[in-house]
Amino acid sequence: MLLFLFTQIQELILTNTKRIHNRIHKHMTSILKYAVLVLSVTLTATLQAKSINDSSHAQKLSKVQIECLSKAAYHEAKGESDKGMLAVIHTTLNRVKDTRFPKTVCGVVYQKSQYSWTKYNPKVKEQEQYARAERLAKEVIAGKHKDNTNGALFFNSLHRKPSGTVCTVRIGGHSFYKPK
Repeated sequence: MLLFLFTQIQELILTNTKRIHNRIHKHMTSILKYAVLVLSVTLTATLQAKSINDSSHAQKLSKVQIECLSKAAYHEAKGESDKGMLAVIHTTLNRVKDTRFPKTVCGVVYQKSQYSWTKYNPKVKEQEQYARAERLAKEVIAGKHKDNTNGALFFNSLHRKPSGTVCTVRIGGHSFYKPK
């Protein structure tokens, strides 16, 4: 009889232990699933926010502003590679974001003594190069290209560092600079 009772108690303990274990396992699985879901949503939101911030200059510009940006890229870098032309576009847009410069692309491009070609307002003679400049400008505005100048606000073809700046990169025939 004692052996029978002992066996019954042992079975009862094992059954309850299994039941408790299964309940704990079920709840832990639910908690883990919830934790994975929360982490997934958080990671997705973080990556989307980073993607938005990394979109360079993703913004809306009027046709006139795009034309100013395209002309600047064309006149300053028509003989350069896409990389060189993109660097001029980014530098121009970096100035728009900087409080020391005008707040619009056209304001930056036509600011006195900044882009030498603006004194003479030359006509576009190479339509294919202008189309390339316009395409690249639109792509940058759409956020398709990261700033390859590392935040440059100035560039020149003389490779002479303006006072108080540091060279961020050289691309083709231009050197790009930002304040120290």
